[in-house]
Amino acid sequence: MKKIIDHIADWLVALNERKTKVNDDYATFMKRGNNGFIFGMTLFGLFFLYMAYDLYVDYGKLWLASIPIIAFVVTVFGILISDAYKDKLRKRYRNPSMRLVGLHMDFNEYILRRIYNSLINNEFLDENRNEFEHFYNVLVYDFEDHESVLHFNCTQAELKYILEKFKPFKKGLHLSTFERSEKIYNKGELIFAKKLSKSYNKNPLTRETEELIDSFFDFLGDI
Repeated sequence: MKKIIDHIADWLVALNERKTKVNDDYATFMKRGNNGFIFGMTLFGLFFLYMAYDLYVDYGKLWLASIPIIAFVVTVFGILISDAYKDKLRKRYRNPSMRLVGLHMDFNEYILRRIYNSLINNEFLDENRNEFEHFYNVLVYDFEDHESVLHFNCTQAELKYILEKFKPFKKGLHLSTFERSEKIYNKGELIFAKKLSKSYNKNPLTRETEELIDSFFDFLGDI
């Protein structure tokens, strides 16, 4: 009986992890680039197109049917201008004191290569978009000295746990520090500290996953 219960529990845990991954993938797709905007405008546009068709069928006047289409174009144009304006303001009035020069981890190449290889081998880092040089540059050098970024490919909860493993080795290092660096991406999107924490609290990692990530850093205790 205990084996059956354990088997059911394992199945439920696996199902929950799968659901989390699907939700993360969907959210990532919608937020990648302009996917969310395009999807929303497509649905919105179909509604206006139907209105135009309906007006033409009822009244047979092309100029009347064109009004919803013109209204849609003006609306989209207005949204694009508004977003661009807000983005310009945000960049112009960003507090200079919040600028982060670098992470400056005090790790040598041997240490970082071991961590990098573990992350790559277990598919937490995107092997196709990351080289060791990128990993080393982001964690050690000033950001102005390179253009390297890191592309992770894991759940938000997993990434939070991974990044927090670096905290004991650098005073003042927090999730918000990684966010401010604008050098860390997960599934194509820049990370946000609040989003990582919220995801971790909502869907905590299994003990097996935590122990796996812990094993990437265990050797630091021997150095």
